Amino acid sequence: MEKIKRHAALPALAAAIAIIVALTAAAYRSKDNGTFEIRDLAGSREAIRDIAISGELGDGVHRTRFRIEEGRMRADTELFEQPKQADFYRYAPGSPARLGELEYSVQNTSSLHTIMSRKMTDRGYAIPVGSAEVVPPPMRRDSEDPNDGVRLANPPEYGLAGIGDNVYYTVPVSSQFVGTSAIYELEFYPWGFRSGMNPQDYASRRLVDFSLEANRSGEGTGIEILGLEAVGDRLVLISAENETLHIRSYDGRTGEALGEAAVPEFRLPAREYVSGPATTASYYEGYEAYPDHERLTLTLNFRRGSSTQNRTDMTALSFEFADGVELANRTELAFSDGEEDTYNGISRLGYRNGKLYAIRSFREPETERSRAMYDIVRPKHLYMYVYENSKPIYKGEIVTDLNDDNIRAYNQSPMQGGFGYSQMEYRYFTNIVFE
Repeated sequence: MEKIKRHAALPALAAAIAIIVALTAAAYRSKDNGTFEIRDLAGSREAIRDIAISGELGDGVHRTRFRIEEGRMRADTELFEQPKQADFYRYAPGSPARLGELEYSVQNTSSLHTIMSRKMTDRGYAIPVGSAEVVPPPMRRDSEDPNDGVRLANPPEYGLAGIGDNVYYTVPVSSQFVGTSAIYELEFYPWGFRSGMNPQDYASRRLVDFSLEANRSGEGTGIEILGLEAVGDRLVLISAENETLHIRSYDGRTGEALGEAAVPEFRLPAREYVSGPATTASYYEGYEAYPDHERLTLTLNFRRGSSTQNRTDMTALSFEFADGVELANRTELAFSDGEEDTYNGISRLGYRNGKLYAIRSFREPETERSRAMYDIVRPKHLYMYVYENSKPIYKGEIVTDLNDDNIRAYNQSPMQGGFGYSQMEYRYFTNIVFE
């Protein structure tokens, strides 16, 4: 009887292997048959013929690399031999900032800022690498209320920038601070070894000093440091001073000042002493930065205070750093193609040859006929926009079968207590680059 059972198991095993082989073969046959195309919505596709755009769409088991060149789309899908941990990253205020292959977080008090680095693994967890410390010069807070908290102009991660293997930091101080501040070149010590190290051996170098005395007079809005960026081998300090945006460039090695540009009528919201009519646009402190290290340009994207639930208003400012600092382009952006996908959305800007290129993803707005019970799986769309002389000249959509992943979620009922949403199973766009 035992012999019969063993022989009976062989056909079942063979059938299981046959099913696996068939499914694998079907996957390989269909892997290049998915939808991947450009759909023209407004203007001429000639607007994107002088730029190349590359990126990936994938999950934990496969990815499709695509490239748009001379207005034509090419795509190729790779199936992984083993599932891989999805490496999805999008900075959110207060979360770690990624510079190169490492992520950095900042813990700060009034007298000590500790910057910690960690390396992400393909298994979904991070390995601590090192720490650096910055002791800012005394910056007295200009407040009569002893219970008034320390308010920075932006989350401290906005003060981080990297050039090669070097990492720099400045405190994104608000107008509450007076005295002096600085840009530091960080010196990291191995994580976990602080108790046994000599602090002088890992002292961060003060590269650039700048004054905050404009905040002492009480006239105007003073100075606020919005962030620090890097373009090529240059550091870029971004500040708002008396309703003017200032962009200052410094040599990343010596700290030498390399130039400055100013953008007037740049008002931050909810500030005292704001002049001008109430209809004048204001800009939020948090910005998006898009450096081009080869062309030595930096595009900063600021959300305007006029944004509404159904429309996102932004101002994109592109600066060139080849010879000092020069404002090369200003474009007013207004997007009304749905709701911003703040969880796994895409936002990219690039400035080339007098044109501003934008790629942004949106979720379809909720309607009475929406099939999705959960916002996160509402249909998504990835749009391309081109502006020339601050005017829109093209709009297109990168069309894929991404939303087919939502079929299972469409059939979920809230009575079931939700469902598991994982980038291992739901595809996402990543590594989109303007070339």
